[in-house]
Amino acid sequence: MCGRATAIIPRDTLARLVDVDEVEAPELPISWNVAPTQLVYAVATSSNGTRKLRALKWGLVPSWAKDPRIGSRLINARAETLHERPAYRYLISSRRALLPVSGFYEWRRPAPGEPGAKQPFYFYRGDGQPLVFAGLWDIWYDAEGVAMRTCTIITTTANANLAPVHHRMPVIVGPHDWDEWLKPGPLPPRRLVELLVPASNELLDGYLVGPAVNSARNDGPKLVEPAEKSCPGAPAALACYSSPK
Repeated sequence: MCGRATAIIPRDTLARLVDVDEVEAPELPISWNVAPTQLVYAVATSSNGTRKLRALKWGLVPSWAKDPRIGSRLINARAETLHERPAYRYLISSRRALLPVSGFYEWRRPAPGEPGAKQPFYFYRGDGQPLVFAGLWDIWYDAEGVAMRTCTIITTTANANLAPVHHRMPVIVGPHDWDEWLKPGPLPPRRLVELLVPASNELLDGYLVGPAVNSARNDGPKLVEPAEKSCPGAPAALACYSSPK
């Protein structure tokens, strides 16, 4: 799953990097600890074909939901069951989105019999470019007709480097697939399977960080500083002490 991210690229810079036609989103605060229920940047295609950068609430509230609090349980959507879940099966054909972030956190649980608490790891692109997640979005209206736009991150099985930390990871969409993903209309089942795959092992760098990120109330660049302790059981491909490039 993906339950925490960083968003440290300014809005207008991000808009250029993800090649949008129009910026509709307000400038969101820079954050090293973006949590569910908060606003995140999202790219979606409007009815006239315009690619827009919007701000959506993280945690999908389906249009038919009776209670918007359901969004706190729909922060991730499993790629393998998108067509089975009522909340997602319509959206996968009509409301796909790209969700750009700077990086994300995952927690490694201790193995049975291994002492210690869950260990947070930070994952990012070494070239400084944003990670662009595959997502879905929807619009929900309250009793007064006020609209709320929300989104969820699609996840898949973890690649070899991330699997020792967590068995799931966000689906990361490469620039060459952005147009296809954002184009309204259903995708052939075989093509959908090809798109919703783990990222290559070479794409992500990662390292152990401190426990302060465990609380969504904490924020600031210190959260992504490498932890100054050993990380027993961590994958050899991940550094315990190396800093971001």
